[in-house]
Amino acid sequence: MSDTTADDALVHGRLGDLPPEARLLLALARPRLAPAEQERIHRFLTLNGRDLDWGLLLDQAGRHGILPLIGRNLLAHRLVHAADGRTLAPYRWIYAYAYEGNRRRNHALADEYAKVIRGLNAAGLDYAIRKGPVLTEGVYVDVGLRRMGDLDVLLEPTALPEFASAVEALGYRQGHLSRNAEQVVPFDRRTQLAWKVGLPNSTLPYLKPAQRDDVEVFVLDPCFNLFQPASGIRVDPAEILAGSVDAVLFGEVSRRLDPVDQVIDVCVQLHTEATTLMYIELGKDLTILKFLDLVELLHRMSDQQSAELVKRVRRYGCKESVLYSLHHADQVFPDRVPPGLLTEFGPAGPDLLEVYGVLDGKPDRWEQSFAARLFDSRRFRMPKARSTVPGPRAVV
Repeated sequence: MSDTTADDALVHGRLGDLPPEARLLLALARPRLAPAEQERIHRFLTLNGRDLDWGLLLDQAGRHGILPLIGRNLLAHRLVHAADGRTLAPYRWIYAYAYEGNRRRNHALADEYAKVIRGLNAAGLDYAIRKGPVLTEGVYVDVGLRRMGDLDVLLEPTALPEFASAVEALGYRQGHLSRNAEQVVPFDRRTQLAWKVGLPNSTLPYLKPAQRDDVEVFVLDPCFNLFQPASGIRVDPAEILAGSVDAVLFGEVSRRLDPVDQVIDVCVQLHTEATTLMYIELGKDLTILKFLDLVELLHRMSDQQSAELVKRVRRYGCKESVLYSLHHADQVFPDRVPPGLLTEFGPAGPDLLEVYGVLDGKPDRWEQSFAARLFDSRRFRMPKARSTVPGPRAVV
């Protein structure tokens, strides 16, 4: 068998001619690998493993938030071992530590966030947990696969004082972590005012120093709407909260977004971060993990929920965000997005797919293709404008 045949086994045609490290990364980015997928990857590594830039692969896996996941897949299925037992990839210990370290870290976060949920329940607050924690426990199941960060909580704005009282009793303070990571320093007045005026759909995060090797800080991120004010979309948070469903998170009775709103939330967040200057500057605008989250949620939707998704997207008026996210998820993970949804919301034109900075009031157009940007670690240098949003920058 030739190297070309092995390469063809991992081709990602919709993204064009990708380097072998990128193709391998995308092939491994699955919570579950079927036997045929395992065989294709193993054959590829047997023929090409020595020629790969493994440092680049590690960098990209970390940048895209999937290092624990690919580490588990490489080791659990013994994909880095040849038939005669020799190693096909260097740094095996890094993959083992990434998965095991993430598992322990997520358990530490779960123990702490369970206390927060108990506090919110005791206060009688109406809330819904969003994003990472729900995905880590409810979608990926194996707690070591997906890196968890802050606890995102949807509230009505009037509930913020009660929320603040409940979490401050647990040691949380609104601010940023000090240089020595031992205390929370209040944000300056300029930052507080900028968020209150310019970002009324959320408030600055609440932090609690963790003082652990695996967790530097615990972060609570309350918000009051799924949509950015600049988007022009107005949906009463009470409507979203009324549709939330019971859940058990971190062993505690809780509430989360219903499956349809959860997909919409992931799409809106993905579109916002992919096109907002602050996230572009952080290099967190495009990550494989975000697209993987979306296709995994879509995989779990029933036909009835898919039909409801179409209706609800139209009612909320968020078609552009959903189409943007579905289109690109289909590029990253071919055939994982139901074609009916793409047809329902499409087609996606260049003004939607190539323009960024709209929510910043500084619209511009990408010169690079999506595929090139997805794996370009220096794309943060490309935008002509800079973000003016003060405050936290990737605290977890």
